[in-house]
Amino acid sequence: MASPSLWFYLLSLLGLAVSGYVWRSQRSNRPVACWTRDCDRVIRSPYSRLLGVHNSAIGFWLFLFIFVMTSLRHLGLEPWPKLTSFTVAFLSFIGTLVSLYLTYVQFLILKGICNWCLTSAAAILAIFILTVTGG
Repeated sequence: MASPSLWFYLLSLLGLAVSGYVWRSQRSNRPVACWTRDCDRVIRSPYSRLLGVHNSAIGFWLFLFIFVMTSLRHLGLEPWPKLTSFTVAFLSFIGTLVSLYLTYVQFLILKGICNWCLTSAAAILAIFILTVTGG
């Protein structure tokens, strides 16, 4: 079975890739590849920004932070182990709450499905579950 650190790496890299791709398409105003026809409508909706910042940019930095913290922990270089673990757990909890809200908005308000948004939501939820279960 894969080590918990490997799962943190893989999930944070997945989140980084998805968030980076969506953020880049939002900044360049290019359409995104999508399994449905709703992705562009969802990621360009009024709900796609928080205080003027693209949700994908916030996600990118969140997943990057988790990747860096996982790397520091894996290498034994984390300055405050309990604070680092608490911070990752807290941020992944907040990320999960935001993702749940945005999934609600996506399905029930915008009436659309964005595979990129759902993939990012699944990645942050999995990271949160790993932190809670001691991964």
